[in-house]
Amino acid sequence: MSVRDWRVMLVPWADRRLWFIQARRGRRVVWGVVYDAADPDSVALARRAVATLRTAGADCSALPHPLPGAPGA
Repeated sequence: MSVRDWRVMLVPWADRRLWFIQARRGRRVVWGVVYDAADPDSVALARRAVATLRTAGADCSALPHPLPGAPGA
């Protein structure tokens, strides 16, 4: 299974404070992480994770840029 087959999307949780970044291959979730949009460290880690997925060739076109989270959250 190649990361290039993954489609990455964002799903809101808990009134848009928590967000679930999920990578799917077809209908199956193959990777995921939850981050807290109010926590600057959590937002920074989520942005790094997405940058790594993009670099590896995953389809991140469905993600907003930048990810939700206040500047400096």
